[in-house]
Amino acid sequence: MASSASAQPTMTTEQQSWIFQQFNGTTYVPNSMDVQHEPLYDENTFAAGATIPNQSQFFTSPAGKTLAQTNVTSPKKLDAPEAFTVMGINWKVRENILLADFITLIDGATGFCSEFWIGQKSYNRGPLWFYVTGGGITGIDIQSGASALTNGRTGKNDRHTLAINIVVDNQASFYGQLTGTAVVLTASGSGGTGAGLMMLLDGLHARGVQ
Repeated sequence: MASSASAQPTMTTEQQSWIFQQFNGTTYVPNSMDVQHEPLYDENTFAAGATIPNQSQFFTSPAGKTLAQTNVTSPKKLDAPEAFTVMGINWKVRENILLADFITLIDGATGFCSEFWIGQKSYNRGPLWFYVTGGGITGIDIQSGASALTNGRTGKNDRHTLAINIVVDNQASFYGQLTGTAVVLTASGSGGTGAGLMMLLDGLHARGVQ
């Protein structure tokens, strides 16, 4: 595989073959694409007392966000000639969320399911708690007694992975979505801290060699 950095090691035939297989042979062009194992991610934040609506979408409004919040630049698509093969879907909830709001979000009766859409089709759907993030803060603050809440354990091997990759082809429209009952977050006067929700797609990011 070609690379713009001369210091980068040369890909073996086996590595190129493996990458080709991860993209199902539809997008990756050997020797003309730079492929890195890095995530695509997008965070939406909601203030205390705000409503997280049904069908709240992610990867649709990157403008004005920092690189810590998103690394996509165009709504619902990757810039040409980029492509991405999704190998895992993770949801991170900002750790300072109020316990009652956290439970409401992930409870099947009151919260959301996660959906990943390409074009007009949902390619992956499940309850929000299923998509464990494998990262974040754990433990208890002894000084204040406040717990730091995360969705799952904070280990690389504990994050959600897919047995079958989902390929986002060049210029394909994609987005994440939370579907369920709208959630009204607790007001600040009652202890609410709002919510930061990030959808992270773990996988291989293919870009043109520069």
